[in-house]
This record gives sequence, structure tokens and C-alpha cells, in this order.
Amino acid sequence: MDTNRTATDQAERSAAAPEHSMDGSVNRHYLNKVLDLADVMPVVATEDIYDSHGMKLLAKGAGVSRLLQEKIILHKLKKPIESTLVVEGGVDATTLVRTAKRVIDTCAPLDNILRATCIGGFTPLTTLSNMSFGNAITMMLTISERDGSQAFEHALIVSLLSICWAKKLHFTEQEQQIAGLAGLLHDVGELYIEPAYLIRQTHLLPHQWTHVVVHPRIGQMLIAECETFPAGVARAVAEHHEHYDGGGYPRRLHGNQISAPGQVVGMAELVGSLLATSRSLERAELAIKIFPGEHEHGLLSAISGSLHLSRLGLRRHEENERALADDDEDENLEHLYERMSSSLDCARKLLEQTSVKSPQMAEILTQSVDRIRAIERAFVGTGMDVYLSQSSLFSRDVDDVILFEKEVVTREIQWRLRCLARDLALRSGASDDSSIFSALIGLLDDRVGAGAEVLGLH
Repeated sequence: MDTNRTATDQAERSAAAPEHSMDGSVNRHYLNKVLDLADVMPVVATEDIYDSHGMKLLAKGAGVSRLLQEKIILHKLKKPIESTLVVEGGVDATTLVRTAKRVIDTCAPLDNILRATCIGGFTPLTTLSNMSFGNAITMMLTISERDGSQAFEHALIVSLLSICWAKKLHFTEQEQQIAGLAGLLHDVGELYIEPAYLIRQTHLLPHQWTHVVVHPRIGQMLIAECETFPAGVARAVAEHHEHYDGGGYPRRLHGNQISAPGQVVGMAELVGSLLATSRSLERAELAIKIFPGEHEHGLLSAISGSLHLSRLGLRRHEENERALADDDEDENLEHLYERMSSSLDCARKLLEQTSVKSPQMAEILTQSVDRIRAIERAFVGTGMDVYLSQSSLFSRDVDDVILFEKEVVTREIQWRLRCLARDLALRSGASDDSSIFSALIGLLDDRVGAGAEVLGLH
């Protein structure tokens, strides 16, 4: 038995049920979004809606309003609500192409990637123009377009990049379509999650992350239940946060367990999330290389080359844009290295303790040690370790390029340490031995006092 997979499955079920089930229970977060949409656009029933006992709650053709909210939320429905509602005038292929053109016109880095990669007359807009959706996915896309959070634009960026890079990697036309659809729909599962957990820049604690980590799986279930797309679309959505080295989520797949479209969408999501930052192409090119093995070599090489060509094509004033790190960056770098070292010591001490008797717990700790070592090697591999010593000749008179690289490396490694903390919280949450990991999780998540003194680390 794969004990790691079992622990993850248990945690997924705990976090997902009953809020994200497709068995007729109504997800209150999704329902709230549907009702918000119904305030500004007609949302009507495509058929009579019954509860599980056969009582009619809404007649076919009737509009949805907040007066119905309490009645629906308190009942388990005979059919999932997603399959019984339609929004009139919702998102379609024309909307996709129109919005995509606007996004390309206003996002110079994206425009440069497409220009540098899409040659021979190919344009990803053609792929977008051929997309069509059923009522449920149209509703979800329309909610994203109307909510003002830029989620719809982000989804389009990821879709455009996925199509473009799928073409560059010589995917078949169907695989390009799969990558484009999966890129567009990669975050639909977030519509079913408590909005407070999705606020950008919020530092979620590891146990709170269990509510977010399931969104790829929710998206997979929604697409499989609501659409007749090729199976690869739902699969790629489920895989868009997995990593080639097994360090991703929600199932820690590795290598060729991750489909080619899933790997492309994952890379597109990473790069797409950086396009609104300063020196975005340079930042993305550096970020994808910091952790060797996180992406398949051929994919990494192709995307890195695409980003490099795109960066060379930027206008000079954009290329010379500078985003200097804060004055206390050296201190942050030293603190980051201390976190890595303390976390590694903590994990090793836990492994040595006789209280860790469970083979599953020992395996999780062993893998944690390996991952912290890999993060530490990545840090050293970037050359940033030389700036830890104030006496080093290289730590003096650093230019803005070095400061920029330090900022990117620091942010990426901070993120990987917190991802490991969240992974530990998820994997140990279903076990009676979960308290064993509290100190290590606290260190990785940068809450140094969280029980670490018990292990003699202070």
C-alpha cells in the first residue's frame, strides 16, 4: 500500500466533504457566487429542481434569486445544481477572444512571449475561438469574468501560454486544445472554497492550506461531471500544481505520472502569475531554474528559451526597468538560511526520537529531510550563499542585478519552505501522530517559536 497516497487521500476527503461533493449537496460558496451573478444577469432553471425527497423547489424557466437561497442550501438536491441552471448572455468563445486581445494589448510581457513563440501564422486566439462550453462551465466562467478579481484574465493568460507552448513542443492539435481548455479552467475549483482563504498575499497557516490544496481535484471532478471534454482536460486541471520531482500537490505525482498537458499548464500558471510583476520575464526565467528537477528537462529548456527570446524583444525602457530589493535583503537572506538549517536539524532530531515508531511517519520525515536538503542545495546553487558572509569581497558593492536575483531567490525559497510545511500538515493531519510535526511545521512556516524549544533548538 502507498501510505503517502493514503494519507493524502484521507486529508483530501476531510477537506473536501461535504462542501465540494457532487452528490446533490449545494456548496454555499458557489451558491453565493451564483446569486451574486443573478443580481446582474438572468440565471434561470433549465428544468424543474427537486430536493432528494421529490419536493419541487424551483420550476423550469424560473429565475434564481436570493429568496430561494435558504430553501436550496438546506436541502440535498435530486440533481447537482450545476446541471440545472443557465446564465443568459454568459461567456462564450467571442468573449474569450475579445478579452484575450485586450489582455495581450495591455500586457507587454505576454505579447512578447506570443510574438517570439507563435511563428508561421499560428495564433492561440484561433484555438480560443473554437472553444465551446456547457451550461455549468459557462456559469463558472461568467462568475469569474464578473467578480472583478482578475481571475478570468489570469485564466486566459494561462490558456494562451498553454496553447502557445503546446504548439512549440509539437503537441497534436487535440493536445493543444486540451492544454488550452485546462489552462482556462485550471482554477474553477476555487469557486467552491471559502473566499477568505484565497485573498492574495494572505499568509495561510499550514492547517488552513488544506482548504485550498483540494482545488485542483475539485476542478477535475466538476469538469468530469459537467462536460464532455476529452478526459485529458480534467486530468491536466488536477495536475497543474504537481511537480516533476514529486514535490507538488495535491497527490505528489512525479515524472511521467503527470500528463504532458498537465506539465505545460503548470508551467503556464507559474509564469502567468509573474507577468504583472516588475521585470517579469527575467523574474520568470530565473524562477523556473532555481530548483533543478522540478520541471521536465525538455519542457524547462523550451520554456526558458521562449522566455529568453521574449525578454530580448522587450522595448529598452521596459528591459531597463529596475525593482531593487529592500535595504534589509541581506538580513532576510541570513534569516532564510537559518530557517533551512534549523528545519533540517529539527527533522533529523525527530527521526532520531524513539517516539517516531510509525513507518509512515518515519517515511514522511525522511522525505522531508531530503526535500529540505534539495532546497538548501538550490540556494547554494544560485550562488546566493556567498552573500551570507559580511567579510566576503563579493558581498560589497552589489549592483541592482544581484539585488534583483537575491529578491527572486529569497521569495522562491520562502515559498518552497512554506509549501513543505503545508504538505506536512496535510499528510500528518489524518494521523494520531500529527503533533510530532508541529515544531518542524512551525519552523518551515517561519513561526520559529512554535514548539521548537522542545527539541532544544533555541
